[in-house]
Parts: sequence; structure tokens; C-alpha cells
Amino acid sequence: MKLTVYLLMVLMLAGCASKQLQETDIPSWDSQVPLESEDAKAPSLSKRLSNLLSEGGAYHFRKVKWGYSKERVELAEAGNTVFERSENAIVYKCKLNGVYCKLIYTFKNNMLRTAGYLSTTPIPNADNLIKEAVDKHGMPTTHKTYLDGLEEMIWKTPEMVIFCNLSPTVTKITPTKYKYSGRGLLKDIVKNELPKQQPGGITYWDGVYAHVDPAFFNQLHEVNFPLSELSFYEKQLLGVLLKSRRTIIPGVGTIPQ
Repeated sequence: MKLTVYLLMVLMLAGCASKQLQETDIPSWDSQVPLESEDAKAPSLSKRLSNLLSEGGAYHFRKVKWGYSKERVELAEAGNTVFERSENAIVYKCKLNGVYCKLIYTFKNNMLRTAGYLSTTPIPNADNLIKEAVDKHGMPTTHKTYLDGLEEMIWKTPEMVIFCNLSPTVTKITPTKYKYSGRGLLKDIVKNELPKQQPGGITYWDGVYAHVDPAFFNQLHEVNFPLSELSFYEKQLLGVLLKSRRTIIPGVGTIPQ
């Protein structure tokens, strides 16, 4: 009889200890969920991180907000390997709409102020970055195409300024028997409607798809802001720096422009 009572007391104490151990393992943001609830098993790590970081508001870019520290950005990108880290930038690699990109976050005083994507190398379909922006944000506030082929788009919202550009960085000359002359009986039509990619040449593009804190954007335009205050990646994301253009002729080599 005494042995039976002793065994029952041991089992009760073990059950209490087990329950106490489980309760201490619950993260603080899940502490309100009862252990008996099925919801206690549901939230994944990524969902818990999202709940922790969102603070009840919408994100400005991916899963971050303007003003986030580098540590919080890295937490939001948990599982994505850092490609490059410096005092004012964190860089990852990713693929967006078929384009291999650098995923970049830039900071000032450890506060996020720009973020976005840069194509890693000139490719024929870099315009997929612009297509991604148009599909997500609709028609841009401004759209301009320059004589040299550079194309720029800007969207402005209360939460962010979005910038895209498409730059014809490399032209590769290929052998061909024919080319558009720009003359002949239809010279007036041909002159105005020459295709961007003419026979004998393939154009490779670099693309930018950037997001900017509107407070930082306003500061840039309201204050005499020296370019030296911008980091290298910020100059690229804002369209200040473009890759040098060049022409590749097989059998001859690369000719800088």
C-alpha cells in the first residue's frame, strides 16, 4: 500500500515538472497561447519572426521597415546567407523575376534608409525588374527614356519612393550579312522606327529596382546634400552611378565607350 502511494506521488511530481519545463520553453510572443490549444503547435519560426518584427504595421520592403538596425534586418532575412557586410550596408544574393540580383540594404547610423535590387551582370532580360515593379505598383508617377537608351521610372507613395532604371551597358556585335541602312525610299520611316536591337548587335542591360525612405528622399532634395555622404551602393540604387558602357567585338575584344 505504501509503495503504491509512493509511486503515485512520483508520477504526479514528474507530471508537474514536465509541464513547468514546457512552459519555460514557450517564446514570449506565444506566452498567451494555452498549451492545450492546437494553435500552440501551428506558428512556424518564420511566422513568429514576422509577428515579432511587424509591430502591427505593414512592411516597407520585404519584411523590414525604415529605421531598422542591421541586426533586425539580418533577423528578417534569417536563412539567407550574407554575401557582403560593411559599416553601412548588408548585401545578399537572390533571384527576382528571373534576374540574378544583389539584394542590398543600406544604413546611416545603423538605421535602414534604402533597399533594393541590382542586377549582378548585364543580361538581355534585365527589364524583368521593371516589369516586377509595374506589376506590383502600377503605372509610375514619372517615366523617362533618354536618347542613349537609358530608361527611368519613379513611383512616389507616403511610405516610400520607388526607383527603377534600365541601362544598355553592353553591346555585342555579331556577324551578319544585312543591317538597317537608315536610307532608301522609306528612310523617313526607318529613321524613326529603327529597332532597339538591330541585326548584328545584341544589347545587354543592367537594372535597378530600389526603395527609399521618403524622409531620406526629402532630405536629399531639401538640403544641399553632398554626394560624398552617399555610400557606393546608395549611389547605384539612386541611379547616380551607372556601369560604364562597352562594345564587344568577337575576335577584336572589348571597346569602352
